[in-house]
Amino acid sequence: MKSATCGILAAAFALGPLAAAADSPLGTDPIRLVIPFGPGGGSDITARVLAATAPEFCGPRIDVVSMPGAAGLEAVNFVRSATPNGHTLLVTDYGPIVTSGFIDEVDWEHSDWQPVMNFTEWLPTVYTRSDHDIQTIEDWVAVAEANPESVTFGHASPLGIVHLPLVLFEMETGLQNVHVPTSGGGETRSLVMGGHIDLGMTLPASIASEVAAGDLTALGVFASERSPALPDTPTFREAGYDVVLPAWLMIFATDEVPSETVTFLQDCFIEALASPTAVAMSDRVNAGISPLNAEESMELYMATVASIGSILREIGEIE
Repeated sequence: MKSATCGILAAAFALGPLAAAADSPLGTDPIRLVIPFGPGGGSDITARVLAATAPEFCGPRIDVVSMPGAAGLEAVNFVRSATPNGHTLLVTDYGPIVTSGFIDEVDWEHSDWQPVMNFTEWLPTVYTRSDHDIQTIEDWVAVAEANPESVTFGHASPLGIVHLPLVLFEMETGLQNVHVPTSGGGETRSLVMGGHIDLGMTLPASIASEVAAGDLTALGVFASERSPALPDTPTFREAGYDVVLPAWLMIFATDEVPSETVTFLQDCFIEALASPTAVAMSDRVNAGISPLNAEESMELYMATVASIGSILREIGEIE
């Protein structure tokens, strides 16, 4: 997947920015898409589709910056402290921004952020090596019931998109797994494939190529429907476990960024992602990009704030 992605990125970058650079209200300084996870995961892959295609429509060069420190808060705080001119944006799922806003000591509120655009809905997926003894949800349950705390499970972002579904699943089943924190989907995948941990949780785009090649097995998806990128992988609901917790990947600006700048970014990003090059890249890496504008993204963001807050209260993380 990485080699295919690099080939497409090289071809896209060869096109170069066109006349948009002269018309952009952002000037020529680069736009930084800051990701609170390590490289190689779904966030990184998806952001690079935009970085490769948007300069033609937006003007400035776009850089993708991975900043996984402090469970994602290093990236969040970096964007929060940047000059609010639209050149430093946060690309994240709900973990480092929604969950952290509830459970961590932060100097911002959920309302201090404004979505620019939502990339896609994401479906948290449990997976393992194709030669592991555990190959199905039922296998996992059987092993974990017979030997509590024998199964190691890697994930990034505590109480985020690839951890909170596991917490809910353990609450429903009573299973006890050994949680192994990682810097992101790329590191989790490397640990699983290297035999250092048993299971991992990530997003379909991150493992679809390895599943297709027979290197990894996707056990199940925490969603109400199967993922188009992994159509043969059942949902946990199909296996009899009513744990459904899909998520999203959004681009955020701080609330101090002018609304006209956010509107410009929204428009040029969505136009870029509709281009034939971006569509081909998204299809090739199974990113499943289907953008929502800023207004629609805000509705989704605030609904997630409400739902994650309810879940964290239910599991006793907050009052």
